[in-house]
Amino acid sequence: MIRRTGLLLALAVAACDSSAIVDPADTAPDAAPSTPAPPPAPPAPPAEPSLEVPATVRIDEETEGTIAIVAKNLRRVDVGRLPPGARFDRAASAVVFRPDFTQSGTYAIEVTGYADGAEPLERTVTIEVRDAVAPPAPVVTATTNGEGWARLTVRQTTDTFLDSNGRAGRTFDAVVVVPTAATASDRAPVRVSLHGFGGAPSGATTSTTAFVIAPHDPGNTYWWGYGEGMPAAIGGSVPAYTQRRVLHLLAWLLATYPGADAERVFVTGGSMGGAGALTLGLLSARHFAGVDATIAPTIPKNHRPSRVAQLSTLWGTIDDNVGGVWDRMDLTRALRDDPEARDQFVFTKHGKDDPTIHFGAVLAPSPLTKKSFYDTLESERVGHVSVWDEGAHGPADPVMGEGWWDSGWSRITDAKAFLRRDLPFPAFSRSSANEDPGDGSGNGKVTFDQERGYAANVAVAGDTGWSGAVAGALNRFLRWDATRFVDSRDRLEMPISLASGAGGASPQAGYPTRGDRRADDGPITVDVTPRRAAFFRPLPGETVRFRFGSRTGTVVAAADGSVTVPDVVVTSTETTLELERDPP
Repeated sequence: MIRRTGLLLALAVAACDSSAIVDPADTAPDAAPSTPAPPPAPPAPPAEPSLEVPATVRIDEETEGTIAIVAKNLRRVDVGRLPPGARFDRAASAVVFRPDFTQSGTYAIEVTGYADGAEPLERTVTIEVRDAVAPPAPVVTATTNGEGWARLTVRQTTDTFLDSNGRAGRTFDAVVVVPTAATASDRAPVRVSLHGFGGAPSGATTSTTAFVIAPHDPGNTYWWGYGEGMPAAIGGSVPAYTQRRVLHLLAWLLATYPGADAERVFVTGGSMGGAGALTLGLLSARHFAGVDATIAPTIPKNHRPSRVAQLSTLWGTIDDNVGGVWDRMDLTRALRDDPEARDQFVFTKHGKDDPTIHFGAVLAPSPLTKKSFYDTLESERVGHVSVWDEGAHGPADPVMGEGWWDSGWSRITDAKAFLRRDLPFPAFSRSSANEDPGDGSGNGKVTFDQERGYAANVAVAGDTGWSGAVAGALNRFLRWDATRFVDSRDRLEMPISLASGAGGASPQAGYPTRGDRRADDGPITVDVTPRRAAFFRPLPGETVRFRFGSRTGTVVAAADGSVTVPDVVVTSTETTLELERDPP
């Protein structure tokens, strides 16, 4: 009985627990029939690639303009045929251009966008630069005619752009030489020749093969400028009044004479003129195909004390111009900071027994960048040939003689290894044939002097106090064939070789060979950085393939888009360096 009662109780509890024995669907109202889920929507068609640029942009001289490039669904955008001084800011997807006061005119730039499986999108932007700064035009005041040339005296009258407020209205005379055979169909190069300290344009200058501009810097401003308040006050900003006058003369010449080739303008000078050639050629690199500077200072703060004192009367003291003109004219800073400057080609020559511009000009570190000029040329991969010997500020090396490194190679007129502003060129660095210029220290023969450095007696061979080789050069013997360059968005080709070997043997142990004669016939190993390409501009960090003879590999583009191929083995046999980007 007890077990039967427990069983009945258990059945009763179970009957009360409907969740245990009743299907909820049996007690719920009738449910609506279930609806099948809709099929998934088809994927959206891929967005069409697009490239939008303004048809025309107007910019005033001396004013920065930004041209926005709106790219959608594109793998890559390239910009070509930029006007001199303009740059493509890939991060901002914009062309940035600040034309200087000589660049009024019309420019057409090419913008190309690439998408997967589609034809490239090509656009053209017309930039109209308005003539917003117009100093008084130079005037020819005298002409002397010779056989195949005319020598002009050209007078400039200044305004407040070419001169300080207190001095506007002054006149400056320059000498300009015109080769009379030059025509629009047979243009001649232009040489801007800057005189040294206390000098003046030569009235005896002639040339039948090149235009020559010889301006005047009577204030000895080192071809820069002076305080905006001069003559009443030194302080304040220091505009580049002297450089502006030189560029104004150049613009006048190019506009007046169709036979003057704007793509082959070179700036040259010695001593103060060499300083001017370097600062003008690097800070206004957009106007010049190359620079030749001899016995030139390169870092104003490293001038000898007497020259710092003289320039302080024009620029203000070093302490008063922190970040101003003293640093702006520091050429190690210019090469470090300015891609336009790094695209320039530079020739320099200095003397170890020069007591006026001592050898520390190229070996002493900049107070700003902590690097010397030579170190900066090499580390920034700038195109250069740099020569030194035991000469002085004019007198030649007592053993090597004058021009010992020169076998007649002219970067202006050479049939192959020439420079043009509108052509690329190979910049060489870390050449295995480089002699050692020293590290800027002494060798124990001479006590250092703030004015003279370690300079000794120029007439006595081997007595210099500077460490390193008595004479030598950086990047001798290396040449290229500019007539065979290929410069496209995806490919660059540059034939490279060693010079033929014309010249002479070393005059004695411890001295270099003369001309292009090499100590042996072996190859030279060197790093090669293409410069000034109009179209071949890789993206920062982009991997680029290279080929040189049988050697192949890849390199990665630097932050400015430049590419360096290391350890290229160059011989007398011309070999083409080929660079190639991945297809867009």
